[in-house]
Amino acid sequence: MLKFNLDKSVGLSYFEQLKGQLFSAIYCGKIKEGDRLPSLRNLAEDLKVNYKTVRKVYSRLAEEGLVEIVAGSGAFLRKRDGGFAKMRDDAIYKLLGDVYGRSRELGLTDERLIDLLQAYSGGSQLRPLRLAIVDDDEEAHIFSNELELRLGSHAVSVTLSEANTSRGLEILGQSDVLLTTSWHMEEVAKLADGLGKKLLEIKPSHEIYTEILSAAQDYNVGIVIRDEKTMHASWEVFMHIYHPSTDKLFWIAPIHRRDLIEKIVQFADLIFVSPMCWDEMRKLTPSDKTLKTYEKFISEETLNDLRRMQILG
Repeated sequence: MLKFNLDKSVGLSYFEQLKGQLFSAIYCGKIKEGDRLPSLRNLAEDLKVNYKTVRKVYSRLAEEGLVEIVAGSGAFLRKRDGGFAKMRDDAIYKLLGDVYGRSRELGLTDERLIDLLQAYSGGSQLRPLRLAIVDDDEEAHIFSNELELRLGSHAVSVTLSEANTSRGLEILGQSDVLLTTSWHMEEVAKLADGLGKKLLEIKPSHEIYTEILSAAQDYNVGIVIRDEKTMHASWEVFMHIYHPSTDKLFWIAPIHRRDLIEKIVQFADLIFVSPMCWDEMRKLTPSDKTLKTYEKFISEETLNDLRRMQILG
């Protein structure tokens, strides 16, 4: 069943918001003529508004011929002359006109517009990018693997210690874009400038931090990584944000620190593990302990920056 929501901070009435959402659902094909809408009482409870307010909104929708209220049965999307299918077709036609008109304003030929649409939808027009991830060993390895999987681009990891070597400079020189995290932007920017390469910051996915911080409110949490050099970001985030808000136990430890690993295995309720440590930690951890790792460390913002480069060059 269709779900409505209200944003009390916007300058639109409840009626305008629900009407707009109803039209969006029609255009997207999420609701069809004759489909039942949420009941007045359920909608009032879901939206946390007064029942009479919802009734007034439905009554106005009924007055405009969008909704039919049947006593004892509920509210339904009303059948209209010409049908909502025509409304959807009209909306699609307008979209095509808007896109085509805007493309002309931007100086795109018909052929270029078609190529870009195909590339945007994952077609064969994507430009192959050669990426070099320059960072500490663990992060460079994890990020390069993720970019190859999620973008289909060729991505090579280059450690900071080897970036200025002959091998490192050869790899960087053959790349289209250099990427690194905020911690090393200044250092890698000098390399990018010297080689005349584009530089892009890898921004982390906030979902990972959010999930770990949320779990740490109720559970003893351990984080296991391979390289101590990658601890700086996690340590800053978790020790300064996490510790003031809970008294639960918390560890960040490299896999070779067996004294800390033993404490994590013994006392942590939930253990987050770097993909590079997964196999080893699985052997060290009893089956009743919960281990979790991630495949998506990179934010959608960074991926979209790279997708734009793939599409637009």
